Amino acid sequence: MPEHLFVRFNEQRPDFADTSAMLRRIRAFTWSRTSAGPMENWREELKSAVRLILLSGAPMAVLIGREGLVIQNDALQEMLGERYAAALGQPVARALPVAASFFSDAISSCYDGKGVRFRDQPVKLLRDRELETAWFSLVFTPITDIHANVYGVLVVASETSERMRALKALKQSQQRMELALDAGGIVGTWDLDVRSNKVSTSGGFAGLFGVSEEEAQRGISNDILSTSVHPHDRDRVLETLRTAISTGSDYRCRYRAVTSEGEVRWFLVSGRPVRDDRGRIVQLAGIVSDMTEQTEMAAALEQSNLRFDILAESVPQIIWSTDAEGRHDYFNRRWTEFTGIVPEDFAPGALHELVHPEDRDRVFGTWQECLATGNTYDIDYRFRYKDGSYRWLWVLAMPLRDADGRIVRWYGTSTDIDAPKQLEEQREMVSRELDHRIKNLFALVNGLVGLSAREQPEHRPLAETLRARFNALNRAHGLIRTGSHESPVSLRALLDQLLAPYTVGNNDRITIEGLDIALDAGATTAVALIFHELITNAAKYGALSQPDGTLHVVVRMDGDRQVIEWTERFDGRLNGAVTAGFGSRLLKTMIEGQLRGIITRDLSETGLATRLEIPRSALSASAS
Repeated sequence: MPEHLFVRFNEQRPDFADTSAMLRRIRAFTWSRTSAGPMENWREELKSAVRLILLSGAPMAVLIGREGLVIQNDALQEMLGERYAAALGQPVARALPVAASFFSDAISSCYDGKGVRFRDQPVKLLRDRELETAWFSLVFTPITDIHANVYGVLVVASETSERMRALKALKQSQQRMELALDAGGIVGTWDLDVRSNKVSTSGGFAGLFGVSEEEAQRGISNDILSTSVHPHDRDRVLETLRTAISTGSDYRCRYRAVTSEGEVRWFLVSGRPVRDDRGRIVQLAGIVSDMTEQTEMAAALEQSNLRFDILAESVPQIIWSTDAEGRHDYFNRRWTEFTGIVPEDFAPGALHELVHPEDRDRVFGTWQECLATGNTYDIDYRFRYKDGSYRWLWVLAMPLRDADGRIVRWYGTSTDIDAPKQLEEQREMVSRELDHRIKNLFALVNGLVGLSAREQPEHRPLAETLRARFNALNRAHGLIRTGSHESPVSLRALLDQLLAPYTVGNNDRITIEGLDIALDAGATTAVALIFHELITNAAKYGALSQPDGTLHVVVRMDGDRQVIEWTERFDGRLNGAVTAGFGSRLLKTMIEGQLRGIITRDLSETGLATRLEIPRSALSASAS
């Protein structure tokens, strides 16, 4: 050991000059102003510790006394930076105030005779004028004499900031990789050592088969994972793996595996060979993707498409679809059977020529309106058949919308209704002819009644009554005929028709209130005769026979029964006698016999109140 290393620090030696910048600063520092006292009074153990750190190339420091007066060597000064050069001779709590508590505890432990060690201890340092966290491995050793008296603490430091940042970056990278793996449905990575046939995996893949994460990372026999492969796929999986190893090709295999819980799941395993410096394949590495959900979805979609194909080809209608703009992209085979055109030869403009010229404006105008509004396309028109004739089709189409309500497709059916249309036209022609003949028959009967009345004047009152009833039946028939083309005959329309002759010049004497109901065609004739009799009686004997008489009709529901209140107001004197004649018997027969209802009549000094109660089902087919 060179002799100059053992001289007193306060003595100058030529051969010791400029060997340590920190030594020069230590000699120049006024130690007598500190608790350490003059340098020549320091204990030899303390001086030896200072010699040690000045000779060491590792970052070291001596903390003198319990307050830890700092003496750092050149290596530590370089590591901390010039900012901490002024720490010489300062208490460590003042030099590093952020870490004051940490150093106080470490010094106290050393003064208790026990050194301490810290690994990757974070310390706040001021570097480049910014406070940053640095990490250090620190060893605190008490400086003692042979009597265990402690005079200070020897500190050995090594900065681990780069390693900690690298570990943090690696952890973040692993987290990003795990997120990427999760996003792609990847459940793990794998490495196969070809020589040992051991597989190491990361992620949750091995856990699905009862292998712990620690075991999976250390490596397990490939045979363990192979036994989890579904028996129907195992030979194919192993053969594909052997081929990849022997040929050096990429490994890719999709197979089923049975988890430790007995669940069958689909996996896609991909990997590439890794070669040594001699070009030999020593490893296969890759990823594992869980394809269960995608496989099930694909199977469900395939099954759904199969069901759609079976359904579309089994129905007698033409099934078709278009995109959101109305361009046709699918027809079932009924299209070709009807038009003679195969879908591959169908041109978008051909549809215009297939529609009957008289229907084109209506058809394409309605279609464009539905494309714009999303309304259901519901229309019938003539369409050219494969033999060149035109047949009637009933076309119905509805839009398919996405989650935001936008139309993405249209699906429709075209039903051949030519035979029903032809039958409807024939029935309409027969109906018109029958209507014409019925009207002629009414006219003939009325003519015969009138002729008989002229020949037998004494029967004129009976003849007029018959003619009036025939006229009521004729009007009721006219309403039924009209309603068959437009809508069912309503009770209000029938009353308005029958009461029209009595409202001329005085519309206030007759009022009708309450709900209106649609009459079944089979009940219209009976109801017409009932009201005809009521009106005839009112005109002969009651309210309509007197200038000041009034008629008030109220229609309402009472449970499942239709109630009609017919109220006539007059002075109480009847114009003639009311007897139980043919009209009364007709009313009773129609109401109680045909319509299964009840009629009650109450004659008072103020008029006549008639109440009809008829089951709703007897009047309206929609109520049954």
